[in-house]
Amino acid sequence: MKKHFALLLSLCLFLLLSAAGASADDYSFDVEAFAPKRLEINYRLDLRPGFSFLEKDSRQYRLTLADKGWRRHQNNTTMMAATYGSYKAGGNSTLLFDGLLTINRFLDQTRDTQVLNEAWLRFDINNDLQAGIGKKTFKWGKGYAWNPVNFGGRQKDLNDIDLALAGYSMLFTQFTRNLSGNLSNTTLTMALLPATKGLNDDFSENDSLNFISQYYMLLGDTDVDLYLMAGTSGNHKIGADFSKNLSSNHEIHAELAYQREQRNYSITANGSVIAEERGRTSFLAGTRYLDHREITYILEYLHNGAGLHQSDMQHYFDATDLALATDNKAAMRQAAQNYTQYLNRQFAMRDYLYFKASKPELFGHLYMNGAFFSVVNLADKSHSNTVEVSYTGLTNYIFTLRLTTNLGNPNSEYGQKLSSDRIEMRCQYYF
Repeated sequence: MKKHFALLLSLCLFLLLSAAGASADDYSFDVEAFAPKRLEINYRLDLRPGFSFLEKDSRQYRLTLADKGWRRHQNNTTMMAATYGSYKAGGNSTLLFDGLLTINRFLDQTRDTQVLNEAWLRFDINNDLQAGIGKKTFKWGKGYAWNPVNFGGRQKDLNDIDLALAGYSMLFTQFTRNLSGNLSNTTLTMALLPATKGLNDDFSENDSLNFISQYYMLLGDTDVDLYLMAGTSGNHKIGADFSKNLSSNHEIHAELAYQREQRNYSITANGSVIAEERGRTSFLAGTRYLDHREITYILEYLHNGAGLHQSDMQHYFDATDLALATDNKAAMRQAAQNYTQYLNRQFAMRDYLYFKASKPELFGHLYMNGAFFSVVNLADKSHSNTVEVSYTGLTNYIFTLRLTTNLGNPNSEYGQKLSSDRIEMRCQYYF
């Protein structure tokens, strides 16, 4: 405890003292900074103190925390240290890397994780052909909140949508060709991704060798992608997406993915979980619009074909209420475990709306930006809403204040969250 407190205090002092010497009007120019370098390395320190307001009437509080006497207001702090960059290993080879250390403290528990998001060697064979080996992150898809076609990568975190994601170890190649005519550009990306114990073990449930590919086409002014995945353990998927500008300030996009054998879960009336495998379709459709006030709007509809039905959620609520009413300790432990494994995740159910509005130079202030985004569960009408204001007036710093609130009735996804509200301050320093 003392060790982590000292680390937190040291980080706070460093950020505050270095911020005091920063200036928003520093326009100095260093010629040597633009000279070619063999090693390019960057660092980021991120401090996120916050407060969570626990919902003591929620099922999750009664299942796991009621006997511990936690007060409703809880401090929570996250610290992150990241390093990322590249190393020119040879005439046509480059090593790219991205690592992250995270320390999180909540409910008197401290957890630290070290993740190597990326570490891969790129070979530029010629202007059109590229190959690579190592741990790489794919970010396929056109959606802002969710990407069902991202077969070779992980899904974004809605609470930090720009956070770097951990990749997978693979061997890949990419071929680009410029053409004349309506089809003016194509790119074919292919990768072999093994999954076994100790290597990409969370990519599939069984040991497998997986082939994934993306074929990109620029058709006129429309971006189109086709996706394919085939695995030795039967993990077969196909998908497609597109993005098109209807005007200079209005864009539409969509994604569609089908998996032939996907494990899905349902919850019975007694609260037990049943798994089955069948074909599932997931899709997303959305639009982005920039108005005359420089406000950008994003609206997306998401359908998760593998998500839970409303009846599954109601079965879970009823079974949990019975376990609490009868003080059945075994059933309570199982209910808490089921919630963590199947319900407490992004887009756990089937149909959602995602909406975001963002504006630069908020209130006419050059360095202040604002945003609001909301995720609505269309089945139970519950929703999670976040308001954030950021300040970028100090060189290499970003300060962000965020407020998140979960709203809904007790028998809804967001209405029964353990934390009803959360306030967070983020201080990011890049160097």
